[in-house]
Amino acid sequence: MKIAYRIITPILAVGAVVMGFFLNLFYFAIGGASDELSSLVQLAEMFNVSTKYEFSAYDLIQLLANSKEGTDVSFAGVAKPVMPHIIAFIIFFALTLLLFLAVGIVAASTANRKAVIGMSCGGLVLCFVCIIIARLAFDKITGGEIALNDLVSLFSESTMAQLLSLVVTIKSATLSAGFYAVFGMYLLVIFWSIAANMLINTPIQHEKKHRRKKPVKRLSAIIHR
Repeated sequence: MKIAYRIITPILAVGAVVMGFFLNLFYFAIGGASDELSSLVQLAEMFNVSTKYEFSAYDLIQLLANSKEGTDVSFAGVAKPVMPHIIAFIIFFALTLLLFLAVGIVAASTANRKAVIGMSCGGLVLCFVCIIIARLAFDKITGGEIALNDLVSLFSESTMAQLLSLVVTIKSATLSAGFYAVFGMYLLVIFWSIAANMLINTPIQHEKKHRRKKPVKRLSAIIHR
């Protein structure tokens, strides 16, 4: 069981890091503030115009790397009202992924289940911090502090999508699959470690140890009877 724990737990840790980095991390959708505009959004969807946008941590890093100061079309310029939140989220989410790598290393080298459980609980705390930071940023985004047409232009080159963004608003903004995959994997590692700890620490009682030894009668005693 210890060997299985040393193999499976690092695989879960590496898988969580990969999913957290490459799966979609953020999701936002545009919608109309009135019934007429909502109908316009539905009409645009019929013509394959994107009204829902998702991007991963990898995409976010690329957007920040390609940003140029002083330009309104850069991600840094568009997201300026929430840039402190974005930087804080990146820092804490990076710590969350690095802690998962540390979990994998500890599990593979020492198989210390208690340490893995403690570190995984710390990872869940970091996840909750990321959720709080993201919600603060999403409140500003849905509150109209970011120009939607500039934001859409970063993800879509469709002229119709950019025209649509002039008359609609960001209806919803949430964390997406990549984040909740990391959160779920932390929970999985905790439950897996608890189960492994119970199995490893449970003494295996062999039937032979509990067999009652029958008294062996000496041959001489049988002969003298």
